[in-house]
Amino acid sequence: MVLETPEKADSILSFSPVKAVLRHQSIIEQIMGLIESGTLRVGDKFPPERVLADRWQVSRPVLREAFRVLQSQGIVESRHGDGRYVRSVRALDANDLRRRHLIDRRQSLLQIWEVRTLLEVQAARLAAVNASEEQIRAIERPIILMGEMAAPDSRETDLNMEIHTAVALASGNDYLAQMILMALEEYRALDFKEAVPIEEWKGLQEEHWPIARAIRSRSAERAGTVMTQHFEDLKRALDKWSGPTN
Repeated sequence: MVLETPEKADSILSFSPVKAVLRHQSIIEQIMGLIESGTLRVGDKFPPERVLADRWQVSRPVLREAFRVLQSQGIVESRHGDGRYVRSVRALDANDLRRRHLIDRRQSLLQIWEVRTLLEVQAARLAAVNASEEQIRAIERPIILMGEMAAPDSRETDLNMEIHTAVALASGNDYLAQMILMALEEYRALDFKEAVPIEEWKGLQEEHWPIARAIRSRSAERAGTVMTQHFEDLKRALDKWSGPTN
């Protein structure tokens, strides 16, 4: 049965936009609610990804993370070239789902961290060579704004993303920048800021200044070194996350 019939489509698309915190978890809970109510049954097909992302007002990476968790639990199956279907309507224990979700989330964060490290260290080196004055100011501007805010407040903004986006764009390599932007969006989808202890956040944000200074001084080697250090410190912060690891 295809869920895209008027009645079922209206049921799944009637939900309000999910909250910014744990966006994918909210989607999971809403889908499980549809299953428990009998609105979704085995064999039902979900509407296209773009339709769900638009109605829930989330990015596609957020939506994919929610479906990835449900797929890992055998609730949803993805058929190549044909979309996603309900595979099982068994109830999930909320605590077990949360535990498994956190494990998957930690693994995903660390895998994206590896990709970001490789890409963004090179982007910093290239930015030191290629960045225009305007692009350097675009890097410095969110750093200044972040420095004027308390750590808990700055963590609630997208200033951190703006800094790393600005460095990527300043690299002068459009393909490299595009890959970095994709990785950043995946990090956003995983609510990575929640995984960084607040006591670590301030120190990580202060590390952006050495990166900006190295780029402004046109020192590619220095820019690569301080960006590498920044990601090593980010990894240590992620390792301190209190989510379960096994």
